[in-house]
Amino acid sequence: MRLQQKLISLTLALLTTITLLSATQSGPAKVMFEAAKKMEVVDGDLNAAIQQYKAVVARYPKERAIVADALIHMADCYQKLGDVESQKIYQRIVREYSDQKDASTLAQARLRGTLNAKREQAVWTGPKVDSYGRVSRDGRFITFVDWNDGRLMIHEIAANTNRALTPAAPNYSQNALSSAITSDGKQIVYEWLDESQRTGFRIAPLQGSGFLQPRQLFLANDDIFSLDSFDVSPDRKWIAVAIRRKDGTSQIALIGMADGSFRVLKSTPRILYEGRTPPERIYSIFFSPDSRNIAYGYTAGDGINQSDVFVLSIGSGHDIPAVVQSANDSVMGWSPDGTRLLFSSDRTGSVGLYALSFEDEKAQGLPVLLKPDVGRSVPLGLTASGAIYVYKQLGTREVAIAPIDLDAGKLLGPPVGFTQGFIEDSGPPHWSPDGKYLTYQVPCNNGCVAIRTVATGQVRRLASTLTNARGVMWSPDGRSLLTKGADRSGREGIFQIDIQSGEATAVTLRDGLTTLAQWSPDSKKVYFNPDGLLVERDLASGVERNIYDGARNGAISPDGQYFAVAGTDLITKSPTLLLVPVSGGPPRELLHLRPTESLARVNVWTPDSRAIIVTKDNGSHGELWLVPVTGDRLRKLEIDPDTWSRGSSELQAGFSLSPDGRSIAGQIGKIAAEVWALENFLPAPPAKK
Repeated sequence: MRLQQKLISLTLALLTTITLLSATQSGPAKVMFEAAKKMEVVDGDLNAAIQQYKAVVARYPKERAIVADALIHMADCYQKLGDVESQKIYQRIVREYSDQKDASTLAQARLRGTLNAKREQAVWTGPKVDSYGRVSRDGRFITFVDWNDGRLMIHEIAANTNRALTPAAPNYSQNALSSAITSDGKQIVYEWLDESQRTGFRIAPLQGSGFLQPRQLFLANDDIFSLDSFDVSPDRKWIAVAIRRKDGTSQIALIGMADGSFRVLKSTPRILYEGRTPPERIYSIFFSPDSRNIAYGYTAGDGINQSDVFVLSIGSGHDIPAVVQSANDSVMGWSPDGTRLLFSSDRTGSVGLYALSFEDEKAQGLPVLLKPDVGRSVPLGLTASGAIYVYKQLGTREVAIAPIDLDAGKLLGPPVGFTQGFIEDSGPPHWSPDGKYLTYQVPCNNGCVAIRTVATGQVRRLASTLTNARGVMWSPDGRSLLTKGADRSGREGIFQIDIQSGEATAVTLRDGLTTLAQWSPDSKKVYFNPDGLLVERDLASGVERNIYDGARNGAISPDGQYFAVAGTDLITKSPTLLLVPVSGGPPRELLHLRPTESLARVNVWTPDSRAIIVTKDNGSHGELWLVPVTGDRLRKLEIDPDTWSRGSSELQAGFSLSPDGRSIAGQIGKIAAEVWALENFLPAPPAKK
């Protein structure tokens, strides 16, 4: 028995020696590869094996056969660990090692075996998530903007870390906007708003550390209103950009990445639309993988809530209607092989993800539904493995109503939302003069607002001819709404919206409006706040009068006699609440806070015009205070202001008091932004003819 064990031991030793000699004779790459296989197969230490396989790939790139085998084994290890990195490696083998037939065939088989393993998951959550960047082709990074200081940032998904690519600008005088990483991962192109408030594109090498050293590639001239969307061609020769000009035309242009040359590919006609510039808009641009076509979203803006998808051929100049029907269709990108155009659509009620075959500059067949419900999402690009990255806003914020007793200084019950017609991401509410309705802004391509019947909860969406509506207030006669926004030609100002037709009429056009506009009680005048001025405009004559200089915001009393204005004591730098007579005259201080406290932009008058409800913040929590204008004692209300979502920059952020003073309406719930990866939803590539 002992002799048999000795023979077995000698045989194993001899086999080991022969294996090592054979490996040594075939080179160090083979030695490292066999050591990695031992870790994987014998030891079962998959993580250690992965690191060893990586070392083989990194150290011996010229040993293509061994490297291809190492990649296969590495991907198999990842797959056993349940890591989607395996598919990226299989894709790499197919893409870069097609000459290694066995490895390439095995990788393709592995991919076919995992195509049905559909998966969606949040890959990035938190307060920094935004929709202004793109995912890198290898799926490692996402670019974004830190809106606290305007810096361009990059997020590493696996490590869940953020890194600043540009320094913070003094006094927020400059900031980054949209950005994208080139297909080879070596450069970054980004939109930058400079000190003169002109936008343009910069390009820089994407280094491992330190700030970017950019080169100015393009700077918008005075005729350009905005650069709405852009993409970098996979061959790294062009930037395709959607431009809105101040004359109302929308364009798609190419900017040369080498020399900054500029060429317009498409321009919408400038046709008068009832005295205004037509509201066409181009958005969401994506290059095809071969850099020959540009897919883009387009909305005609003719008062119908509809957007479509077109494809523009760079070579022929043909503008191809790819997805045009009576629904909201938005381009999401292209499949990595370029055979399918991806788009989202609400044609069935919910927003689904679709794929449309595209070949020879035309759509082929009917769209295929890939996923029935992707929700309202912003595309951030696709990776080489076909994973679709999207930005989503998720949450439970909605408008709710609670009974209130101002004399007792407390709510008589909890806030209650509506049981029907939940509207995601609704804006601050405002009561109608008769207290029967609430109106608030809602997400909509045509600048929609919602009108909610309080008694029944029934909601009606009102599509206006505006691109957006930021804060809405009911007119005293109940026939129209007043909002701050912009028309389809990009002109900003104050607009009056008819509640029946949705037709928006400009009250005044100007930039720099810091709060929403308000009515006088007789509906003959409006008040707004451009660049710190409190201005009155007579609607009949168009005559304007400055009421007060230095107003950060203001709320007019129901009787139209005073404005409650948030100010700052010039000596102590303390926040103050001022009472400013509408007819003119010096203001009177009602409330003086400590320098460490702040006055939120929520000033709500009581219906009798005798007091103002303000939100005072001491840094750790907020408090509601009733501030009488008669000189009576201030009174703290036993209501937590954080019950109502705060943080909006508009005047009515937080809550609105009903005309009878018995109910309070506001936003409750939270909004969270996330980036999601949709993996393995693409259909298998079509068979080659």
